Amino acid sequence: MVRRIGSNGISVGLVVFLFFVASIPAAAQDLKCFILTPPDQVLEGVKQIAVVDFSVTSSYKIEGKPGKKTDLDKILGTIETVSGAMKKTGTDYFSDSGEKLADLIIAQMVEADRGIKDVGSGFLGLGRKEGRTFQQGARTDVFVVVERSRLDEVLEELKLGQSGLVDEAQAAQVGQMLGVDAIITGQLNAACRDKWERETRTVKKTKTQVDCYKRSANVSAAIRIINVTTGQLMGTKDARARQDVKKCEGDYGKELPPAEQTIDVCLQSVAKQLTDYFLPTFKENKFEFAKVEGKEYKRFYELAKKHIENYDLDNAYLQYTAVVEKDPYNHAAIYNLGLLHEAVGNYDPAMEQFTMATKLVSKEKKYHKALQRVQKQQRFWQQLEALGLSLEPYDFIITTEQVQEATIPKIRMNGGGGDRYKVHAQPAEDSEVLIRVPGAIELEFIGIQGDWYKVKLLDGSEGYIHKDHAKPL
Repeated sequence: MVRRIGSNGISVGLVVFLFFVASIPAAAQDLKCFILTPPDQVLEGVKQIAVVDFSVTSSYKIEGKPGKKTDLDKILGTIETVSGAMKKTGTDYFSDSGEKLADLIIAQMVEADRGIKDVGSGFLGLGRKEGRTFQQGARTDVFVVVERSRLDEVLEELKLGQSGLVDEAQAAQVGQMLGVDAIITGQLNAACRDKWERETRTVKKTKTQVDCYKRSANVSAAIRIINVTTGQLMGTKDARARQDVKKCEGDYGKELPPAEQTIDVCLQSVAKQLTDYFLPTFKENKFEFAKVEGKEYKRFYELAKKHIENYDLDNAYLQYTAVVEKDPYNHAAIYNLGLLHEAVGNYDPAMEQFTMATKLVSKEKKYHKALQRVQKQQRFWQQLEALGLSLEPYDFIITTEQVQEATIPKIRMNGGGGDRYKVHAQPAEDSEVLIRVPGAIELEFIGIQGDWYKVKLLDGSEGYIHKDHAKPL
C-alpha cells in the first residue's frame, strides 16, 4: 500500500483526519446511563415462577453438492462432519433445544442488571466506559425461579415429561404442587438447512464464480404464561431468530461451526426476545444537557461537564444549583437539574424542574419532550411497583456551605505551579509583599481597585494582586 507523506514527514491522511477533527464542534455535554423500563406484559401478583422445558419439533436438511466430489468436499467434510457433530438419534435433531431455551430464559431471570453494558464515549464513541445505572432499587431479578431438580420431582410424580405440559390445566396442577404463582411453558421449532450456492466475486478486477457451502439455522418459539391459581393464560409471546454461516472455495482460514452451535446462537436471541416480554430491562439513555449561556456561568458549566464525564453527579448538581442560586430564572440550569433528577429516578423533582423550564421558555422543544418523558416514566413505575419494585429517592449530597462556596466570585492566577506572583498589602507595587502565590490556583475575589484585584488568601487574610497576573472566573 502506498502512503503519501508530507514534507515534514506527516502522513497526508493523518493531516486530513486532524483537520476533520478540528472542524467538528465541541461535543455536547451528555450523560449515558441505564434506566429500568417495564416489560410489555406486567405479571401482577406473581412472585414465584417455574419454567418448563419447551416441547421441540425439528428438522435438518442437507443438500449434497451436484456432480462429483471435489477437494472442497473433502476439506469441509460436509455430510460426514455434520452427522457426527449432531449426535443424533435417528432423525431426532436438536432434541435438547427445549431444555437449552428454558435454561437460557432462567439465566436471564436471575440476572439483576439485565441489559447494562459498557457504553461508547469520547470522539465518535471510540472509547469505552463502564455502563451503570443511578436508579437505587432498580433491578431485573424480580421473580423467584423454581430449581430444576424440584420441578423434575413434581413432573415425575405426575408422570409428565419436562416438555409434556400441553394445556393450562396440567400447568396449573404442576404449579400448585410447586407452590408458585405462575408457570411458563411453550413450543419450539428448530430447523437447519445446508446447501451449496454459487457466488460471483471480483479478484484483481476479474469476476469469478466460487462454490460456497451455506448453513441456515432458524428457530421460532412461543411461550405461554399461566396463572396457577386461576388456570388462566396471563400472556403469550412469539419469537424467532435466524443465523447464516458459509464457507467458500479459498476460505481455508475458517471452518463452519457445528449445526448445533448455529442453532444455539438463535436460541440465545429467542430467549432474550421472550424474556423482554415479561421481564423489566435496563435500556441505555442519553441525557443531553443544555448549555448555560453567559460568560459569568462558563466556569460552572465547564466544571459540571467534567463531573458528568466522571459520573460525579453530586458535584455536577452543585454547579447547576450554584447557577440557579445566582440566577433563579436561568432556564438551562433548571432544565439540567431536572435531567440529573431524571437520571437517578427522582421523577417528581424532575417534573417540577422541567415544568419550570417550560414556563420560562415555552418554545423550547427539548423541555417539553423531557416533561412528557418523565410523565411516561411515572406511569411505568406504577406498573413496576406491581412486581414489587420501588425506587429509593436519591439524595444529592451537597450542603448550603458548598453552594455558597461555589457561588463566591474567584480569580485564577496565570501561569503554572512553578510560577510565583506577589500579593501586596495595598494596591501598589511599593507596598508590603504578604506572600507569593503559585500560578493556576483559584482565589476568592473580593473587588477591584484600579489595576488591582482584592483577594482572600487561604488563611483568610486579604491582599492585592495586579490584573496582569490573574483573570476573573
